[in-house]
Amino acid sequence: MSNKILPIFHYFQFRGRALASRVALFNSLGKEGWIDQRISLPRFKKAPKEMYHKAPSERVRTAEYITNNLPQLNLPCGTKVSQSDAIARYAAKLSWNLSEQELPPHHVPNLYPMQPKDALMVDEAVAIVDQILLLTPKDDDKETRLKNRQAYHESGFLRVAMELLEGRLEESGGPFVLGEHLSIADLYIRAPLADLFDLGQFDGVPEEFYTSFPNVKKCAEAVPKHELLKAYHEHYRT
Repeated sequence: MSNKILPIFHYFQFRGRALASRVALFNSLGKEGWIDQRISLPRFKKAPKEMYHKAPSERVRTAEYITNNLPQLNLPCGTKVSQSDAIARYAAKLSWNLSEQELPPHHVPNLYPMQPKDALMVDEAVAIVDQILLLTPKDDDKETRLKNRQAYHESGFLRVAMELLEGRLEESGGPFVLGEHLSIADLYIRAPLADLFDLGQFDGVPEEFYTSFPNVKKCAEAVPKHELLKAYHEHYRT
């Protein structure tokens, strides 16, 4: 394995949008089958951003970080890929082409499901989490931001999205989006979604808002207790 070129996953020291991708890579390839390249956020912010005005297509071939952001997965063939959702799905699907003997002992089948409806439910949940983050008011002025976030959780998309996730988890019987079966959707509910509430990063949204969605909270709390995550955390703190 030492002479083999391995995929390299680039992200910061914390979980953020990376948990699903890291766990999926660990699930398919084990500890030694990929490189978890963790980067200092302050140092990354200070690095110059690459622009390719004269030859835009050169970005995918020569930029160190193709979107000037992370996460990014560098494949053994030389292709660099952005977008956490795409990376997580790809990483989970890697196990589909491996024999039972090649899979790590902690492997969980169908972390990204093969069955179309199950995959649809997983994709919906991941997209909802992404949209929550995208639409969260981020006004520079604190007073304006808090006012907009009040509307966001009282009658805006945050409430709609959380109600939808709560309903899906109730329908599945929990604790996960697919019932008892862990998927990348649950990893996204754990991080970044639940982390925003648990770590107090969702300023302007009261604590009781999150606790009013018990199935979402139960899902987030069940993720680190899963055997795959226990195996993962033997090697990785976040």
